[in-house]
Amino acid sequence: MLLVLLACLNAVCLLAGLLFNAELLNVAGADIPLKKLQDLEVYSQILASVTVCLTGWRVCIWAHRRWGGEKYLWHSVGVMTLVAAPATWWVQGEAPDLIAEKFPHTLRVSSLYAYVTKKGLLYDSLQIPGLPYQDYREHGEGKAFIANLGILMSAQGTYVEKIDGNFPAFAEAVFKGYTRRNGDALYERLQAEVVPTTLDIIRAYAQLEALRATGIGNIEWKPIRLPKPGEDLGFEPTVAEYAQAIKPGLRSRPQVAQSPEVMYMASQALGPIYVKGMNVLASREQFEKYLPQIARNMATDVAHTDIRGEQGLNVLKNMWFVPWSLLSGLFLGALNLVGLILSACERRGMIRGRQWLLRTVSIAAIVVIPLIAGNALVQSEGYKKAFRSIDRGPTLVSGVFHWAMTAEAMLYNLTKPLLKAE
Repeated sequence: MLLVLLACLNAVCLLAGLLFNAELLNVAGADIPLKKLQDLEVYSQILASVTVCLTGWRVCIWAHRRWGGEKYLWHSVGVMTLVAAPATWWVQGEAPDLIAEKFPHTLRVSSLYAYVTKKGLLYDSLQIPGLPYQDYREHGEGKAFIANLGILMSAQGTYVEKIDGNFPAFAEAVFKGYTRRNGDALYERLQAEVVPTTLDIIRAYAQLEALRATGIGNIEWKPIRLPKPGEDLGFEPTVAEYAQAIKPGLRSRPQVAQSPEVMYMASQALGPIYVKGMNVLASREQFEKYLPQIARNMATDVAHTDIRGEQGLNVLKNMWFVPWSLLSGLFLGALNLVGLILSACERRGMIRGRQWLLRTVSIAAIVVIPLIAGNALVQSEGYKKAFRSIDRGPTLVSGVFHWAMTAEAMLYNLTKPLLKAE
C-alpha cells in the first residue's frame, strides 16, 4: 500500500516538475528581471524538498523491509522528513547565492557579456554566425540555449573573446535593437514613474506662486543644492520640497517641467533611460527621438557596471538562477522517474535480485537518450565555433552542459503541447 502511495506521489511530483521546468524555460526565454525570477524560487524549493523526501521515504521502506521489519517505519519516515526537507530547502535556496558570491572576477565579466548577448538575441539586434537560434527561439532548443547562456559564456568560449575586444560598441549595437523593439515599454515607464510626480510638482509650484502673488504668508525660495553626476544628494526630496526649490517666476507647465529640480527627479527615477534635457511631458512621437541616446546611455551604464559589487552580483544571479534550478530539477526529476520505474517493477515482482541492474539501466537511459537524440543548436557549427573552448575543457563538464541543454529541450517540447505549459 505504501509503495502504491509513493508511486502516486512520485507521478504527481514528476508532473509538477515538468510544468515547473517548462515555466522556467519560458521565463528564461524572455527579458525578465531578477526579482521576477526569484519569485519562482519558493516553488523550486518546495518541489525539491518534496522530491528528496519521497526518495528518502523509499529508502526507509527498503531498509526496514530488508533489516528491521516495519515496526518503527513511521519513526524513520518522520526523522527522514525532519532532516531532508529543511536541508533541501536551504541548499536549493542558498546554493545559487553562495556560488555567485564566491565566483571569480573573470566569470562575473563573462556573465555580464552573456546578459547583454541574451538581450541582443531576444530582440533580434544580434546574431551569432552559424547558430540557428532564431529558427528555434519558440522551441525547447532555443529556450534551453538562452537559459544556459550564462554558463556557456562563463566557460570563456571564443565568442566571449570577440566581445571582450570592444564591449562598449557591442553593447550599444545590442541596446539600439532593444530600445527600438521596446520603445512603447520605455515610454510607459516614463509615464508611470516620472509624469505623475512631475504633475504633482507643477500643481504644488502653482499653489506657491499663487500665494506669492497675493502676498499671503512668507513663501521662501529654498533651493536644493543638486549633486554633480556620480554624487549622491543624501536624501529623497518630497514633492513639496521640489516645488519650493524651483526658482520663482515660472509661468508655464513646460517651464516647470524643464526645471533642474524636475530633471534631477526624472534622472533619479529613470537611470540610464533618462536623456539630458528630456521633455518629461513628451508625446509618444516626441519620445522616439530620445531612443538612440537611451541606447547609448544603457550601453555606457552596462559597460561601467561594478562587476565586483552588488551590480555584478545581481547580473551573475540573473544569468545563473535558471540554469541552477533547471539542472537541479532535472536531477530530482530523474530520481522521480527511477522511483516510478522501480515501483512498477516491484508491483510486478520483477525486481527481486535485480535491484542494481534496474537502477543502472534506468539511470543510463536517462543519461544516454538525450545525448543520442541530439540538439540542433548544440550540434550546429556556430555553437561549436562560438563555444569551442568548452569542448577543450574537462569532458565531464562539457558532457553535463550538452546533456542538460538537450534534456531540457526534449522535456519542454514534450510538455508544451501535452500540458499547455506555455
